[in-house]
Amino acid sequence: MSAQETIASFLRGEMDIIRFRKLYDENPEINDFLQGIVDDAKAKGLTKLRGYPATLPNGTAFEQEHGISHLLAPESYPGVRYGNSPYDSVRKMLTYNFRQITHDVRSADGASSFYDELYALYYQVDQSIPYDERYHKAFEFALDVIPEHLMGGESEAYIMTHIIPQFPETMKKAERKKAIKAAIKEAFRSDKGRPQWLQSGEWPLGKDGKPAVYTGSKSIHGGEAKQYFFRDESDGSVITVEQRY
Repeated sequence: MSAQETIASFLRGEMDIIRFRKLYDENPEINDFLQGIVDDAKAKGLTKLRGYPATLPNGTAFEQEHGISHLLAPESYPGVRYGNSPYDSVRKMLTYNFRQITHDVRSADGASSFYDELYALYYQVDQSIPYDERYHKAFEFALDVIPEHLMGGESEAYIMTHIIPQFPETMKKAERKKAIKAAIKEAFRSDKGRPQWLQSGEWPLGKDGKPAVYTGSKSIHGGEAKQYFFRDESDGSVITVEQRY
């Protein structure tokens, strides 16, 4: 299967995202094909890449804003103003880790972002490719059932891979949500409230791969940073997570 066929197969929903991400990481031809799309656009002097069509719930059609046009002028990437380095290549965009976990495709947020950016790139050369809603719907569902302090990092990935799959979509929607929320609460235990993160969530897992227990936090460096403490139930050790404003 060629690089283009591999990409198209994934976008059509014929290939699991974990498998495709592994192929992308291991096969440079896939990235070369995608980078070629951007390089061709630059050679033509384009300042904006084609947006793909989308439809609002009320039936209104519009051009989906995808943000990948920053690849044509990396210095215009909005994150630069906050001190982040720009998207200066396709590989950097698709593997970019903003606050550590943006493109961890095990998470709903990471999978949705990865799919959308890849789809927007491929759409430049094939407008017939159908858009697979599964990743967007999974992200919307995750926002519904996962508490904000567990979104991002290993905690979201754990919920997406170990908890949500236990409850099939064949369940009644309300019952499924209730069961998942209860399972999340049982898995992520705390001795003292919940962490008030300065950045996105970074609830760690223990050595056994299960969520550690939150035990508290303290401000450090004159209040410019914060340390969060967790207990690894597998061996009793303390895990410390530090975040800064």
